[in-house]
Amino acid sequence: MNRFARLVALTLATLTAFTAAPLFAQAPRVGDYYEDKVDLGFKVRMPKDWEFTPPQPGERHVIGKYTPAYNRFINISPENVLWLEAYMVRFDRRPKKGSKDEKKADIEIRPGKDDEDVDYSQMPRDERHIKLLTEWLDGNVWGNGFRVKKQKDTKVKKVPSTELLFSADDNGDEFHTYAMAYELAPDLDVAIVFNGPADKMKWRKYEVGCKKMAKSFQRVKVEQLELSDAKDTDSGLRSLKRAELEMEVAKSNDWKLYETENYFIISNNDDRDFMKELKERLEAIRAVYEEMYPFDEAARIQVAAQKREREERKKNGEEEPESRETTSDYSSQQRSQCSVVRVCKNQTQYHEYGGPGGSAGYWASFHEELVIFDDQAGGGRRDTWAVLNHEAFHQYIFYLYGSIAPHSWYNEGTGDYFAGYEYKHKKFKLKPFAWRKDTIKSAIKADEHVPLENLVRFTQREYYGNNDFNASGGQNYAQGWSFIYFLRTGQGKAPKWNSEWEKILDVYFETLAATGELDEAVDAAFAGVDFEAMEESWKAYTLK
Repeated sequence: MNRFARLVALTLATLTAFTAAPLFAQAPRVGDYYEDKVDLGFKVRMPKDWEFTPPQPGERHVIGKYTPAYNRFINISPENVLWLEAYMVRFDRRPKKGSKDEKKADIEIRPGKDDEDVDYSQMPRDERHIKLLTEWLDGNVWGNGFRVKKQKDTKVKKVPSTELLFSADDNGDEFHTYAMAYELAPDLDVAIVFNGPADKMKWRKYEVGCKKMAKSFQRVKVEQLELSDAKDTDSGLRSLKRAELEMEVAKSNDWKLYETENYFIISNNDDRDFMKELKERLEAIRAVYEEMYPFDEAARIQVAAQKREREERKKNGEEEPESRETTSDYSSQQRSQCSVVRVCKNQTQYHEYGGPGGSAGYWASFHEELVIFDDQAGGGRRDTWAVLNHEAFHQYIFYLYGSIAPHSWYNEGTGDYFAGYEYKHKKFKLKPFAWRKDTIKSAIKADEHVPLENLVRFTQREYYGNNDFNASGGQNYAQGWSFIYFLRTGQGKAPKWNSEWEKILDVYFETLAATGELDEAVDAAFAGVDFEAMEESWKAYTLK
């Protein structure tokens, strides 16, 4: 996680931790082995009672991170704290099997400096380790000005190694970072990294444990992972995805892989009843999505859009473009049936993994991963289920229409529309979303809501709170939900309902899916609509 992400992700956790944690956390003690016998082939002891967090998809260097389960920071001055972390990192310059560069020399782009290639094969080992670690620390760990204070060329269990002590500062307060880097091959290095206080007396306690763990490192034989057999219902893509995820969890302490018909779930939550209900809910809410947004209808819209494009080119005398190679041999529905959901066991770990501060879940399209946490200790699992329904909609619609990005009133409002569904007897039934009801009612009563004519054209930035109406993100989320709820349920119930409003959502989304143009979608959906009349009906319906 980069510095900015680290700051954002831990903002809320910091506020609560200040009131609960002691002034000085216990120095790390030697714990159990982390072992990777399916890829790099090593094991090393890591801190006792610290929790393992796996890397995000596509992460190049981090193998995993350990953080204390409790007392996660120490005071390094009266005004400043240091978050305790232990990393395992890799610097793997081996060409990927089958790649064009498989037989080429050892070259890797420098971490954090994409404009310069460096040939590490000619560097002395200690110089290479210093360079790799300094640049990785500068780009990925909170702190400024990492510099080497001590270095020692050594061997650990016959593995050539470099022991390093770095110093850096956080808002002017110094701290130490201890590292041991191991050369597993000329083009493969692994390191473990710990941080702690720079105060001499305090650092001695930290250094003892760090050195013991560093010296526990040893090579292990790499074994071929026994993968699960493909199922009769599998697409080729699903078999490949399962194998990829099984390899991941084999390297991720205590994290396990679960499956449903359309989802892969990765979690370290050992509550069996919770995981069983999670799987059932995912499939049940997906059935609701599929009924409202069927894949065959999406295909119809996309085919019609392609036909219009061809007709427009023919009308303008333009040549047909060369046929483009498809980026995937699999349909959008098959890709959707490989949806990945990561469930962290608590809020702390969710933020350690990368969950933004103030959020309760997110869908990362660039990772193709939905991430939530079990909120049993916070707002309760009712909140967990509401977030799951909301974010799983974003995930579903991504596969249905690709990279389409509706206006926030539609996108977030529809996510909250599904968040309100109530699960009973293994089926979902629509209910108003309790999170949003009181907020929007208060805004309407105070005449502080955003006029609908403006709301439907809000950019994401405006929707999140940076707008001329001084409407907060929370209020806009509530208004977006209530407007979607009004359009989907107001027929025959809302005062002075106009049947023309029943087409708004379908026209908006069909136009957007066909053209990709946000303004055009709004223009088409609300063509001829009397916003003043619609707003009065919406307000009366919402205040019922």
